[in-house]
Amino acid sequence: MKQNVISKALQIIRAFTDKDKWGVNELARYVDMPVSSVHRMLTVLKEENILMFSENTKKYTVGNEFIRIASIIANNTDLKRIAQPYMQNVANNIGHAVYLAQYYPEHQKLAFIDSIKSASALQYVLSIGVLQPIYIAASGKSILAFLEKDTIKQILDNNVEDVQKRKEVYEELKEIRKNKYSITSNERKQGALSVGAPIFNSTEQIIGSIICVLPKDMYEEKDKSTYINNIKFAASKISHLLGYQGEIK
Repeated sequence: MKQNVISKALQIIRAFTDKDKWGVNELARYVDMPVSSVHRMLTVLKEENILMFSENTKKYTVGNEFIRIASIIANNTDLKRIAQPYMQNVANNIGHAVYLAQYYPEHQKLAFIDSIKSASALQYVLSIGVLQPIYIAASGKSILAFLEKDTIKQILDNNVEDVQKRKEVYEELKEIRKNKYSITSNERKQGALSVGAPIFNSTEQIIGSIICVLPKDMYEEKDKSTYINNIKFAASKISHLLGYQGEIK
């Protein structure tokens, strides 16, 4: 189907989320459009302050109006609204409860802000809206692992008295940073196992996590990859919609 002007303009704007500076010719090759067409649209977008042109580099970059619009949208973005369909999808795929946690840096704690309950009569219910520690469980460690080193040290020094235990948590956090997921059991709830993955925003800051929770007795090793893949996929999609450009793999 032939592209209309609006779809072509959106394709050009979208290119600036992949790379911050474009010359006319390289952008035309990237979006597979005639140079003349790209130049006309870039000129219009520049006139509307969506893009800026540098005489020094001869390249286009994001303009002030684009930044203003993006900032307004970002500030009005509802994490729960974005996450809800992905949480539901995970719950449908794995058949267990799914929770969304948000990180509150001023408290150095998390709170669960939404959940999809399991259809199973046997399930673990976590409190919504209550501040909880982040040095335990998949929900917390999936956040803690991606904080600044000084913050991690402060949290562990203040909350984990046993030196050996602190060393074990540090090693666990290294694995979480490497693999982008966490699996824990008997930490926030006795008898519960949880699988979690981090959620990031457009500035690549950790802002929360998504987890599935199930009775440990119902966990089977053969299903491990299913839980991990579903949770990581959901975390990746939510982060992407929040503007994160990295990968959660």
